[in-house]
Amino acid sequence: MQVARASLMRLQALRGYKGFLLAVILGALGVLGHAPFHIWPAFAVSICGLFLLLDGASPALAGPDLQKTGTGKTKVSHPSITGFRVAWSWAFGYFLGGMFWVGNAFLVDAEKFAALMPFAVTALPALLALVWGIGGAIALTFWRPHASRLLLFVFVFSSVEFARGHILTGLPWNLPAYIWRAGNVFSQTSALIGPYGLSGLTLFVLACPVVLVTAKTKLERYVIAGTSMAILVAVSAFGLARLHQAGPLDAMKGSGPIIAAGQAGFSQKEVWDPANTNRVTQTYLESLASPEAQKADIVVWPEGAFPFLLLEQPDVLQAIEAKLGGRTLVLGSIRRNITPAGDIYSNSILALEITNGGLTLRAAYDKFHLVPFGEYLPFRPVFKALGIASLVSYEGEMTPGSGPGLLEVKNAPLADPRVCYEIVFPGFNKMAQGKAGWILNVSVDAWYGDLLGPDQHYAQARMRAIETGRPLVRAASGGWSSVTDRYGRALAEHRSGAGFAVARLPLDAVTTIYDQFGELVFSVFLLVMLVFLVIWRQTKGDFIVELDTEPRQQKDIPYVK
Repeated sequence: MQVARASLMRLQALRGYKGFLLAVILGALGVLGHAPFHIWPAFAVSICGLFLLLDGASPALAGPDLQKTGTGKTKVSHPSITGFRVAWSWAFGYFLGGMFWVGNAFLVDAEKFAALMPFAVTALPALLALVWGIGGAIALTFWRPHASRLLLFVFVFSSVEFARGHILTGLPWNLPAYIWRAGNVFSQTSALIGPYGLSGLTLFVLACPVVLVTAKTKLERYVIAGTSMAILVAVSAFGLARLHQAGPLDAMKGSGPIIAAGQAGFSQKEVWDPANTNRVTQTYLESLASPEAQKADIVVWPEGAFPFLLLEQPDVLQAIEAKLGGRTLVLGSIRRNITPAGDIYSNSILALEITNGGLTLRAAYDKFHLVPFGEYLPFRPVFKALGIASLVSYEGEMTPGSGPGLLEVKNAPLADPRVCYEIVFPGFNKMAQGKAGWILNVSVDAWYGDLLGPDQHYAQARMRAIETGRPLVRAASGGWSSVTDRYGRALAEHRSGAGFAVARLPLDAVTTIYDQFGELVFSVFLLVMLVFLVIWRQTKGDFIVELDTEPRQQKDIPYVK
């Protein structure tokens, strides 16, 4: 124990540029916890490292952060400043390592956008890290030298992740909850408390080893260890019970419609090259005659399957009509609405079927949550003046739909439709609660290249099935296409090249606790932690501390009066 404490104290003492570099490296290490790796111990080491660096930055634990000024005097940085610096550095490494693949989108049309790639690759992590930096500033302001700081850590950074998913347009990518592979035992807890609540439990359990090693009393160790064990037992029991209820995987079980969800295997650059338009079109049309698609009742193609406005191409529509037969075709396509004020473009999901002898658009859903800089420009006048355009544009930018809704598909329950990254937002479609029987997600993951992005996107999509209690059907070009049950388990999946994932759609959708109450359960989770934190602090008398500026002759970690 003493050796472990000494090692931790050396880590706590790292400051300046060494502390910054270590924080960035630790943050990048945490990415190994996410898809496609799911090495959760790597994320645990990363989180423990962040916790220790905050310890080292806290005057209450490691003495004031003293720096020499030009006059030879010393100045003391406020804890909020050092806390911001540590947490921002860690988060910058975390988001840079986890989202560097966004740069690939700027190479699809390299002549126009390649120069922006270095800026985008670094600016996005830097901006996302600001929220964590603010969390670090708040945390270190109230950091105290006893085990209750674990509750403070979890409370602050669980709140930070919730804020990251909602501020401006929100981007809840790679939440701590997603280190648990969708469909496994631990992931099932999302059906109760959602991904933000599961993120909080994850942070508590993975960060507690630091407190166990550094705690001054046996009582503190017993409380933290007992709480962690109780969480692990409860989460494991709940997950095992759900998966036992689910039974073994069977892709063709039940009486639901057979789904074939897949892609033609083109990169985004190939799709957008005018020389490939005919080849892309013919490949998709020919896929309707493939053995997988032939036995399906519903064929699902990805977002942006064709590099043109499908509803304005009568020859292609006629070719689909000739091949479709009694099946339904669902796919993503840009569509245009001509109005007196100008043309309006929507990124849509279309459900096509043959009715009365002709191809008919049975239903459509227009994407509501558009991608900033991808489908529209925030602060448009400023960026247009700089010559910056959105990555996906025709004569104008995309216009959001009226809101999340439902999609009617022949021979299937009502669908909860999500275009591309709408699937990463928990609780996105309140209208689907108790009405939709499945989630339908079409995406262009080919924007991300063949790197981490498609795997991370797919992992998050499967978590939506667990949270909502609805099976998921997903078609993604350049990514994972699948049919997933409501427990997050893939019944059938397809990753690379042309092909389909084929399975029957489960007709067993339920309303989960999380789907019914949303973030109310997470709010209660935060409130309970805050109450225990306040009670613990008052009991210990550590809301106000007096720093001991004289060194102590002891082997333990420095402490305060």
